[in-house]
Amino acid sequence: MEGQNSSDLRPQYAIVPGQSLAQLHLGASIHEILHLLKADKKSFANIHLHYEPKAPLEGTVSIATPGNGFRLRFDGKDQRLRLIEITDFTKLRLAYKGSELSKDGGTAEGPTFKRIYQLFRESYPGEYLPPKNSQGKGQYVLSWAGIAFIFPLQHSAYSPAKDHVSMLSSTAASPATVMSLFDGNSWPEVRNSIFTRTPSGPRLSAIATRPKDNLPAEIELANVRQDGRIELQRRTPAPPFMIVLNETTPQDLITELGAPDATHKRSTDTVPSDTPARHRASSMSNGRPHPGSQPSSYSSTGTDTFDADFDSGDADEDPTDRSVREVFWCYFSHGMDILIGPQNDESTNLLVNGTSPRGSSPHLVVLKVIIHGNVPGSYAFNRHRRLRWTLDFPDQPYIGDLNSETSFDTTDGLRSALLHVFKDVWPEADMGRGKVVNRVWGESGGVGMIDSNFLLDAEQELVESGGSEQWLGNTKLFAFPGLGFEVLEGGAVAALTVY
Repeated sequence: MEGQNSSDLRPQYAIVPGQSLAQLHLGASIHEILHLLKADKKSFANIHLHYEPKAPLEGTVSIATPGNGFRLRFDGKDQRLRLIEITDFTKLRLAYKGSELSKDGGTAEGPTFKRIYQLFRESYPGEYLPPKNSQGKGQYVLSWAGIAFIFPLQHSAYSPAKDHVSMLSSTAASPATVMSLFDGNSWPEVRNSIFTRTPSGPRLSAIATRPKDNLPAEIELANVRQDGRIELQRRTPAPPFMIVLNETTPQDLITELGAPDATHKRSTDTVPSDTPARHRASSMSNGRPHPGSQPSSYSSTGTDTFDADFDSGDADEDPTDRSVREVFWCYFSHGMDILIGPQNDESTNLLVNGTSPRGSSPHLVVLKVIIHGNVPGSYAFNRHRRLRWTLDFPDQPYIGDLNSETSFDTTDGLRSALLHVFKDVWPEADMGRGKVVNRVWGESGGVGMIDSNFLLDAEQELVESGGSEQWLGNTKLFAFPGLGFEVLEGGAVAALTVY
């Protein structure tokens, strides 16, 4: 990712403890990191994604690239980079403030303690992890603010009475085998909370590296209210921004969210299957990385499934006439697609209390908002970054917290709670059953049996963990008043539509 000299063709990565490894910034979204890696196809021909198939939003998500020597670890709920680990120092060169971490330019071993001490200077004592059988080598973990190293150490040479400088500079210690970058003052301080504490860095690296560009504030959470309002809570110090269905205008969106990454005209026409996906949408660059493709509901058949998935109540109007005026604004880096069009007087916005906001604007307005979950293993994975959400039902506090991590199918999950909330509005039979959709259905009429390689690009692939086809299982679409859910096998919500 950095420069290289003629004597060593391995790429060089700049280390900034507590912040970054080259362009890979702690706190960045998995969506941005994958697009950065994809941009360098020569260095990252294959990208391996590891996650728990049965619980993709729990635990951690890891990215590894064969031949590059490092691993990136993200939390499952917010999908933000929490830990950068160098696991093979022979695959790359590392530099700290312009100085090589391994002064010899590349041996079969990692940097020595002496070299690391020269660069990072004195440190507090670290932690010793003995071997399981009390023989051989244990591991000594030594950290500074934002960075840690693991040194193999002969178990017989360790003594709590000895200072770590003497032990690690002796022949009983081997060069470092692992280096970790993290957000915190020391490894012992953060190791138990590294995947749960709030990162200090933004999800989008450009916000940290180009503060003068005045990029839109990133969205932390979408709070979906019962009156057709979506409160977007943004990174401090930006105030919340309220999207009001049937009232918020395109100009409001541009002012608060910036220009969309791409636009896509709503249409009932079928796009030919041989049309490359990245050419079906008109890109509108605003400084945020994006794949330049259509909304995530666009299926492999070339048809837009937004309209088929959730009927927003505009059936009385000629769909051809309306489609020429309705456009999806795709905010890949915000985690949303927003449908813009003429005001819809028949919309049903969360009719819990029998009322719905109404306006009389002659201008184009927001008709619906699709919030993406970016669930690993889903058909639309990594087209948008993950945007977490909550459902706000203040009149019914006893139903508990309903959010983007709540399972849909469990006894205390989203479906049972929403059936209770809307029991007097819609028939339970209409709400309780989901329409089955296969996002990978081929145009030939057969199911597209894709293998474990999820093609991010014609020249690059993302290999998902597990090696099974479980993640290709059909999704189900559930409709409630003003809300639509795309649910994966296992109960994870891939997308929430508010209309």
